[in-house]
Amino acid sequence: MTLTFTSNSTLNWFCKHKYLLLVFLIPLLSFTAYHKFYLSVTDVNYREKDQAIQMISRYFVDDMEKLLVERYGIEPRLMSDEELEDVDSYIEHYLRDKFIIFIDQKRVEWNFIGKQYDVDVMKIYLEVPRIAKDTFHSIGVKSTVLYGVYPEQKNVIHIKVDELKKSYVLIKESDKAVLELED
Repeated sequence: MTLTFTSNSTLNWFCKHKYLLLVFLIPLLSFTAYHKFYLSVTDVNYREKDQAIQMISRYFVDDMEKLLVERYGIEPRLMSDEELEDVDSYIEHYLRDKFIIFIDQKRVEWNFIGKQYDVDVMKIYLEVPRIAKDTFHSIGVKSTVLYGVYPEQKNVIHIKVDELKKSYVLIKESDKAVLELED
């Protein structure tokens, strides 16, 4: 491709002002640079037929990999044939401290069901079993997952009981969500 100018004055203007053009173009081009975002999404659903609160959390695999390396000094090799054999126990141990479920403001224990991968996302399955719907009035979640690695992390929480559903965006400064059930 060849640039042709209609007159020498246009060429002269361009040559004289090329540095000025660069000063304006560089900041504009910097906005197109890649910026990573730090986000997880968790669905918390009460399933009446199972009498259980079932949760699916989605985290980016590379974020969880970094967390496990920094926190436990292990090389988990997630999503590979060489994945650390007991990596699930590290994940569960971490989540027990950072992902807390409350029923009527009382902490309850959840069961770690397992994990699976979906492209670059790790899905983690948890469950609070044996809980009848008529025995509670609120479900709360406290999530500080990944805040130690990424202070700007956002954890989106969707809580659903029957047709009542509410979504929350948790950040480091505001890490709790509570869904109050209607009487």
